[in-house]
Amino acid sequence: MGMVIAVVDDEVKIREMIKSYLHNDGYETVEAEDGVTAIQLIENNKVDLILLDVMMPKKDGFQVLREIRMINKKIPVIMLTAKTDEIDKLLGLEMGADDYITKPFSLRELAARMRDVLRRSSPEESSVEEDEILARGDIEINLTTYEVRVNYEPLNLTPTEYKILVTLAQKPGRVYSRLQLMDSVMGEAFINYDRSIDTHVSNLRKKVEKDPTHPRYIHTVYGIGYRFGEKK
Repeated sequence: MGMVIAVVDDEVKIREMIKSYLHNDGYETVEAEDGVTAIQLIENNKVDLILLDVMMPKKDGFQVLREIRMINKKIPVIMLTAKTDEIDKLLGLEMGADDYITKPFSLRELAARMRDVLRRSSPEESSVEEDEILARGDIEINLTTYEVRVNYEPLNLTPTEYKILVTLAQKPGRVYSRLQLMDSVMGEAFINYDRSIDTHVSNLRKKVEKDPTHPRYIHTVYGIGYRFGEKK
């Protein structure tokens, strides 16, 4: 059985179009036509990724995303939006979406985005027999189990947040431009969306830093990008 994709959209034609394309690509699908049904679907099915429309009856995509993140912090979510307003896109990212794509979209582009998000969220094969730990200050990153702790307390990071943290923490002091960080974390196809990295970093700081307004670990290098400030 292939990966299971939840397609959540109130437009039948869009669901059918996506479902047909994904089936030809080897995926399985489950569907929901509104926000209430979507929550029930996710609670009762094991899905590998959610394609979530923003404008839906009963509960909109933002409400559904908020509830999804209460159920499962790590399941990848791509928002489907007809809106072009940057605020709506940033709101989705701030609430824990891994990516967004604006309607109308190419099915090939959607599939490429899905592969990138799934790649970021899937544990990579490792030949390491013992857990490989990356420690920086009060942060402990288990590179084998993909778990992160701060002061021994576990954090729930999205796949994108985890990749950003690991990328920065592996090379303390190195400055990454937004484009470099986006390429390293999300892939070359996303370089035109480099400003969205700011939202992911902001979300990460809220989880990692004791005081996000005066970060100890993730520093902004104004006009350039970000660096990890803790060297030990």
